[in-house]
Amino acid sequence: MSQHPSGWYDDPSSPDLLRYWDGVSWTNHTAPKKSPTASQSTIGLPQQGQLPAHRTGASAPVPQGSGWQGRSQAPQQQGQQGQGYFQQAPAEAQWMQTIRTTADGVPLASWGKRVAAWLIDGVIIAIVGGMIAWAVTPRLSELFSAFVSAAEAGDQARVVDIQNQLTGPVVQFSIVLWLLTTAYCLVFWTTTAQTPGKMALGISVRRAAEPGPLPVGTALMRRLVPLAGQFVPFLSLLDGLWPLWDDKRQALHDKAAGTQVVEGKQPRKHG
Repeated sequence: MSQHPSGWYDDPSSPDLLRYWDGVSWTNHTAPKKSPTASQSTIGLPQQGQLPAHRTGASAPVPQGSGWQGRSQAPQQQGQQGQGYFQQAPAEAQWMQTIRTTADGVPLASWGKRVAAWLIDGVIIAIVGGMIAWAVTPRLSELFSAFVSAAEAGDQARVVDIQNQLTGPVVQFSIVLWLLTTAYCLVFWTTTAQTPGKMALGISVRRAAEPGPLPVGTALMRRLVPLAGQFVPFLSLLDGLWPLWDDKRQALHDKAAGTQVVEGKQPRKHG
């Protein structure tokens, strides 16, 4: 997809809009197919962050391959024609109709980006969370040291005995690590909607119905499936792979919480 040129194309989420493709992914910038008059037009503002052409003397970018072509060179004629209509996007751009978006038109993050973000967060949690969990479960570290010593000495009976004692401390360690991971996720999901991994990949999590950081209740719901995966390993694998074939690119934990992972940041909460 990144090989296709940037420009304005039919919005895959709305037949009445054009959406700007930056050459890599859909942006949040849209324009109505029914064009405004020259004096009302704001085409070129979102992607360029500049003043309208009639205020700067510059030629504002216009949607390519559409009803705007030709009119940008004759604003008086455009004003006289009033409301014009954009033409259909070029046939070769129909591949963009397969780009998946939220109900309000925000592009969904790819499975690859989600996995990459998860790996980054996993490394952070493994290092920081693992050290904390190890520190609060001293019995596990004692048994581990004794296990290594017994294995080096070739004391098989002692090795078996220590293995039988490890179950409790290992469960305790897993619970502490899950709680730390949950705290890590909740802090970021409910404030910026981006963990460090998501920040690095330029994606964020939001409720499917509306943008913005997650409420605490929604964030907690999103952690229930990973909790169940602690006891059913196959569930964790299924949860991670589910966005590959889901039409809304939701993992099982997204479905449980009613969330979606999208491109870009989320608007901050006011007040």
